[in-house]
Amino acid sequence: MTIRVRNLTVRIGRTVVVDGVSFDVAPGECLAIVGESGSGKTMTANALLGLSPGQVTADELLLDGRDARRYRERDWRAVRGRTAALVSQDALVALDPLRRVEAEVAETVEVHARSLSRAEVGQRVIQALEEAAVSEPETRARQYPHELSGGLRQRALIASALAAGPSILIADEPTTALDVTVQAQILALLADLKRRGLAVLLISHDLTVVGRIADRVAVMKDGAFVEIGTTAEVLANPQHEYTRALLAAVPVAKTVAPTAGEVVLSATGLSKSYGARAAVADVSFELRHGQTLGIVGESGSGKSTVARLLLGLERPDAGDVLLGETPWSSLRESERRPQRGRIQMIDQDPFGAFDPRWTVARIIGEAVALGERSTPARVLELLAQVGLGEQHSSRRPSQLSGGQRQRVAIARALARRPEILICDEPVSALDLSIQAQALRLLADLQRDLGLAIVFISHDLGVIAALSDEILVMKDGAVVEHGSAGAVLHDPQHAFTRELLAAR
Repeated sequence: MTIRVRNLTVRIGRTVVVDGVSFDVAPGECLAIVGESGSGKTMTANALLGLSPGQVTADELLLDGRDARRYRERDWRAVRGRTAALVSQDALVALDPLRRVEAEVAETVEVHARSLSRAEVGQRVIQALEEAAVSEPETRARQYPHELSGGLRQRALIASALAAGPSILIADEPTTALDVTVQAQILALLADLKRRGLAVLLISHDLTVVGRIADRVAVMKDGAFVEIGTTAEVLANPQHEYTRALLAAVPVAKTVAPTAGEVVLSATGLSKSYGARAAVADVSFELRHGQTLGIVGESGSGKSTVARLLLGLERPDAGDVLLGETPWSSLRESERRPQRGRIQMIDQDPFGAFDPRWTVARIIGEAVALGERSTPARVLELLAQVGLGEQHSSRRPSQLSGGQRQRVAIARALARRPEILICDEPVSALDLSIQAQALRLLADLQRDLGLAIVFISHDLGVIAALSDEILVMKDGAVVEHGSAGAVLHDPQHAFTRELLAAR
């Protein structure tokens, strides 16, 4: 076995964060550890790299047949990159923005193969990029991370991990921030590396993702494995209620369409360019009362630019936005400001959107005060609408879970009693079960309040769970637009079929 772990326990202070887990990973095998944030997945992975912030104990901790239980930091430095390598979630953060890709990849080689000449290191860099399926490796090596697409950045990070020839690859949420088509490419790459003989430990919160690559799955909750078995067994016949809850949280397509109401938002021929690049080209649609329009596409397809145009945060180069029958995009900001309460936004990262010093009551109260007198009763009413209680009103963002922060973001958006919500990737950073809760909450609020929703995502599964109509974008243009049923079950455009195949 490349990895053999028995009764691994990690304590931080008096808190046990990993509670006696045991597992093996053989060469050419992928074991996926699945669970929600805080379940102990990453702490388990960190223990295999000597990166745990707590006290690590184990009856056995073998890496490539060597006992790592008494390793000191000097020993771990020899392990990282050479025996076991890490691929993390956010390549843009993991890669140094001031260094070219070749320097990032070369660093691993230089640390573990000091005898190589500069030319030999350069050859190994190109070889690693080729192994990670990076197109035009000589060109990419000379580029900086910001010059690469999300998929290429993740491949560059994988190349850096492969450069010293490790036998173990630890992939911690390597596809969470990626478009569905790029995600499929990275999973295919990991599967190929597994076929070459690497032992792969995949950390994820998404059972759908691990079903495409893992040979075995360990389901983790509160620091312990509650179920472990072959992927086919766990996904088809889960034994533990928590595993069944994770599987039940996978989004399913909406089946009941609302009665069509009046048009509350419309776009006609929207176009927007930045320099020579057309971000949005001739986008048109109508949104009706109580209806959800899903906008799906890869990063850079123009989805978020459409959102900013709808919100009046940017002015289109051509085309118009109407809020009901009111011209919206052509208004001056002083004319638009009194009506901003009618259309509100929920974005991807509420933690970044909140003042960390403010309490929840102040965050929501500030939004209420823009349209009416803010009172504690109104704040509590909004918290109740999103399933939070009075006890949450005195907390700050750092004291809330990811799901609770997203609920506060929704409550803040509802504070001005809007007719329309623009949701830009509001659940992409959430665990699958919390994502399901947020989607149910939005559906319930839509039913109770008659909200019209524009829901933007790169994930067709999420789009399908809420949408009545779907608009598919690629390179700034709409390539397909129709009812959710038609787009999902009878796609007309090759790109839509590609998105569906990558789900």
